[in-house]
Parts: sequence; structure tokens; C-alpha cells
Amino acid sequence: MAKAATLDPSQDAERYIVPGLQRGLQILRAFDRQRLQLGAPEIARELGIPRSTVFRLMQTLEYMGLLEKVDHSSEYRLGIGVLSLGFEYLASMEVTELARPILDRLRDDTGFSSHLAIRDGSNIVFVVKSAAKAAFASSVTIGTRFPAHATILGRVMLADLTDSELQGIYLTGKLSRYSDQTPETLSALKKILEEDDTRGYAMSAAYFEHGIGSIAAPVRDSSGRVIAAINIIFQDGKVEKEQYVDRVLQAASDLSRQLNYHPAVNKQERHTG
Repeated sequence: MAKAATLDPSQDAERYIVPGLQRGLQILRAFDRQRLQLGAPEIARELGIPRSTVFRLMQTLEYMGLLEKVDHSSEYRLGIGVLSLGFEYLASMEVTELARPILDRLRDDTGFSSHLAIRDGSNIVFVVKSAAKAAFASSVTIGTRFPAHATILGRVMLADLTDSELQGIYLTGKLSRYSDQTPETLSALKKILEEDDTRGYAMSAAYFEHGIGSIAAPVRDSSGRVIAAINIIFQDGKVEKEQYVDRVLQAASDLSRQLNYHPAVNKQERHTG
């Protein structure tokens, strides 16, 4: 009897991809914090798409409010429509609504700005912020992205990943340096993550930005996996940061419990594979 053909889910899914939509989304993703404005020729070269096709796609994206033309220029920048989609996405996340009162309490208990961040590949994205009323307050805005390996928030989320998952994110094993404390290789990062995982939180001064300290703790869902992280930031050298660790851990624990996390989940099982 002949063997039944083995189906490849990824190949099956590719049959339904709409090339025009895919290219349009690739154009939107070409914009980032370093490249706020781009023109059709540059995008065409980068994506390997004919310039005439890119021009039509950008015209369509402009019509829908996802791109807008820069005044007195042939270049484009992201439009307000992208921001609206982002906020709608954040508003749809259960964790953001549950986190708001918890972050407010953490801010009031410590006097420091508190944040909730999620991980998007090798970056973290700030999704909720409770700003301190003191003179020293966080300048981070919702939607701000930072490299995960170079931030305390990112470390507590990366610490939950397996070796193979980390390798999938950092394929070359080389990491960009942002401060004297930033690990420059995947092996160096893994050593830090092992310590963070054992400790159950991360704390450092001037790890990403000079003069700013942070304490962060992981937030888990019902599966036991880390889906987000909570932190506070403070002026380095001005406070005894150790006294605030328990409060950050408690806030992360409160949010995890509301997401139906039960500490009885076997930690060893989470780190196999």
C-alpha cells in the first residue's frame, strides 16, 4: 500500500499568501526608529521589488492612512493609521487592562514610574506605563521599542527561553553593545540569564542608559510561560534599590495570578527542549 503524502503546514499556508498584501506589509516594516523616512527607490532596492510596484503600493498605503508624504520631499513616513492599529491591538490585550491598576499601585508604593513590556522577537515593546509624579520620571512612551538583550525587562523575558529558542532569535551569536554592561555574545547573555532565572528577577544600574537603574520581574500566564515583564525605574545612586525588589515581585505575582498562573507549574518542564 502506498504511503500517504506527508503534508507540510508551512507549504500549505504559503498557497494562500497574497503577494501584494505581503509586499505592502513589508514596506511598513521597513520603517523603524533609525529610518523614519524612506522613499520608493530605497525600499525597492531593499525588498527587491520593481520601483513602479513599490510606488503603487505606497500610494495605496497613503490612501489608507498608513503612510503619509513628507512635505517638500518624495519620501514617506508612517501615518497615524499605523498608530491607531497599534493602540487597538494594545487595548485588545487582556494583560494590559489587568496590569493598569497593579502598575498604579506599584508606582504609588515606590514613588517610581512603572511599566509593563512584552517581547517582540529580539526587542521589547512598552505597552503600559504608570508615570511617577516626582521630578524624576520615565520618558518612555507606549510603543517604545528597545533591544531585549540590553534591557532589564528584556532579560527577565529572555531568561524563560530554551537554548534553541535563544539561538533562533540571535542567529549569529553576536549582540549589539549599548553600554559597558551589555553582553556582546549569546554565550555571555546566557550566563546573565541563568543568574536572572535563578534569582527570579533582574536588577541593575545603568544597564541600558547612564544614570538610570531598574528592577524587573517576569509575568506568567496559565501555561507558566513568561509573556511580559514589570519594572520600575529610578535615578541610579539616589535610592537603596534592594528595598523595592519585593514590591516589584509582588506586582508581577499579582498580575500572573490574574492571568491564572499557578506557581506549581514544574519549572524544569518549561526549560526542556
